[in-house]
Amino acid sequence: MIVPMICAMIIVYFFIYGMRSMQVKANLIEEIAALEQEYSLVHERKVDMESHVTLLQPDNVNPDFLDEKSREILGLMHKDEVIIFQK
Repeated sequence: MIVPMICAMIIVYFFIYGMRSMQVKANLIEEIAALEQEYSLVHERKVDMESHVTLLQPDNVNPDFLDEKSREILGLMHKDEVIIFQK
C-alpha cells in the first residue's frame, strides 16, 4: 500500500516540476509564438530589401528609384522642388 502511494507521489511530482511539465510546455509555446512573430517581421523586411535590390540591378535599373535614392543619399534637389522635413 505504501509503495504505490510513493510511486504515485513521485509521478505527480515529476508531472508538475519535471523537464516536460505543463509549465515548461506553456513557456515553450509562448517562446515559439514570439519567435514566429519576429521571423515574420524579418522575412517582411527581407522581401522589401530584395525588391529594392532588384530595382537597382545593372541590367534593369528603375530610373525613378535610382533618382530618389541618389537624392536621399547625396542630399540634392532641383530648384523648383519643395522639401518637407519629417521628424
